[in-house]
Order: sequence, then C-alpha cells, then structure tokens
Amino acid sequence: MSHSRILITWLWFVGGAILLAFLALVVLLPDNMAASSARGGSIQLPSGIPVRIRIPAIRVDATVLPLGLAADGAMAVPSGPLETAWYDLGPKPGNTGAAVIAGHFGWKDNIPAVFDNLTALQPGDKILVENDKGETLTFVVRELRTFDGNGNAASVFSSTDGKAHLNLITCEGVWDKNSKSYSKRLVVFTDAI
Repeated sequence: MSHSRILITWLWFVGGAILLAFLALVVLLPDNMAASSARGGSIQLPSGIPVRIRIPAIRVDATVLPLGLAADGAMAVPSGPLETAWYDLGPKPGNTGAAVIAGHFGWKDNIPAVFDNLTALQPGDKILVENDKGETLTFVVRELRTFDGNGNAASVFSSTDGKAHLNLITCEGVWDKNSKSYSKRLVVFTDAI
C-alpha cells in the first residue's frame, strides 16, 4: 500500500472518529448544558413546581402555593400573611420567561407578612426557590421597581430575552380602606444564575 493511500485511510479514520465524537456531543450536550450552563440561558431546565422560597437578605423562608387568577381576573394571592403564591399560568421558576411569585405586605392588625421587607433587597441579593423535585434554583436581584396600583404592569409577567427570570410582587404605599388595597405595587426583578 502506498504512503498516500495509508495517509488517506488514516485521515478517513480520524475524520470519522471526530465526526462520531461531535455527534455524541450534540446528542449529550443539552443535558450537560442544562446542568452546567447559566440558568439564565435559553435552555429549559427540568424544573418542578415551586414549593418554598428563601430570601436570606431579609430572612424570608416561606411556602409557595400554585395559584392562577382570582374571580376578578387579577393574579390570585395567598389567603394568609406568611405564604407566597406562584402564578401557575406562567413559567415555572428556572424555565425561560418571567415566573412570578406574590406575597403580602402590611397585613391587618400589624401581623407580620412575608414580603414586609421586600423593599430592603438590593441588586445582587440572592433568592432561592426549591421545587417539588428537590431542585434549588438561585436567582439574583437585578432591580426593584414601583408601579401604580392600577397601572400597567405587563412587564412583570413577560420576558422576551430568552432567559429565566423570577419576579416578586407585593403591595406598598398607602392603604385605601375603600378598595381594601395599597396604592402601589413593588416588583423585584431577578435573573437566574
């Protein structure tokens, strides 16, 4: 066999091995990327239903209930002061899009509520969400924004950047006895890490 024929055979063999290795990576890489890529990426994580939220900076450790819409078409809220509600008509925390968790502020009779100190969060603070599959997802605070109580807060429920976000929402401002609601809404925008 000539040297050129041996070289060509060897190149075909090496090229085939490289192609097989590349194909194996293509098949296996999504699982590896989901486990090791930044959770803010566009890859869907195998996440379950959120069951607990922890915010160490403000000492929150609370149950998360899956809730959708109230009878009036607004996002449903938890019935008690110490629970939170995940908007289950949107993405799960850790999946692409804007997952939303709501909690109360300023409960009646001065009873402490889960998000009483949400306004104390700072960019860079971490939020941990545990789901029913035992996964703990970490989010970092990007910004806090206040919305008028009757204003358009559509940006809280949507995201178009292809990344995973978690937005926390609560009331703030002045209590209105007639509407039985606060005048403003505080939203903490976070990004998955």
